[in-house]
Amino acid sequence: MNVRSLTTALTALAGLLGIGEFASSIEIWQENYADSFPAGAALFGALFLLGAWLLRRTRVTAGTVLIIVLCLFELVSFPGWARHSTFDWVHQIVFAVVSLVTLGAAVALLVARQRSVPVAA
Repeated sequence: MNVRSLTTALTALAGLLGIGEFASSIEIWQENYADSFPAGAALFGALFLLGAWLLRRTRVTAGTVLIIVLCLFELVSFPGWARHSTFDWVHQIVFAVVSLVTLGAAVALLVARQRSVPVAA
């Protein structure tokens, strides 16, 4: 894949994760468990959308690094997420898989950008 198509794919995936985080924050707010923190999910949603916005504004490296950090945090914290229903299990597993795919696309974009930069002699 070329840099442009990877950037477009990563932008779409980051937007999807951002919207998913906002939906998750509403779900967390509605469930209202004692240890719930819906503002945290909303903050992550805003950060994913910030990463997508940076990619759209041609700040590709900054957006990609932000998305990588967020995806790594999502994947590392995945085993500790509270699951109260079958819906929680399915939703969180799908979210983790999308985060893993997004992480792969982000790393591929950084590698493709590095390879496309001409080397000064």
